[in-house]
Amino acid sequence: MKINGAWEETQDDKFICRWCVAWDAVGPDKIAGAVAGYAGGGGFVVERFFATLKKDAVVSLWIDYTDRITGKEIDFDRCGKKALEVCESGLDEIWNWNDNDIWSDTDEVVLQEVKVPELSKKKEMRHLARDSASFVRTVCEKAGLTAAPKD
Repeated sequence: MKINGAWEETQDDKFICRWCVAWDAVGPDKIAGAVAGYAGGGGFVVERFFATLKKDAVVSLWIDYTDRITGKEIDFDRCGKKALEVCESGLDEIWNWNDNDIWSDTDEVVLQEVKVPELSKKKEMRHLARDSASFVRTVCEKAGLTAAPKD
């Protein structure tokens, strides 16, 4: 499982998830996984996704019941068993970094305190850039997050 994320330190010493994308390939030019992060206005997003790529460009991105690239309504479960399993693994990976209890209680995606030392620091942000790909930015943007990696 590949992962890329960033968390911003708040005044109350929490690290809110700006973006966290965990994914894996499920076929030629197909990836699946999960995306989480801050969507603005105090809201956070946690979603499964399934994407089709063409030369690293996202040509189809299924999130919930919509292809966020074409705008067409879709049945997410039709992405296939392997993709659905990778989506669940992506969610597990996101919760390996973020506190699922806080999400359950307050709908905030917040970094687990024990993970802070594992991340690189750039100003008020903590980064987990173990993996990168040009499509990560598109996944974040189309999921409705307010931030994304610059690569």
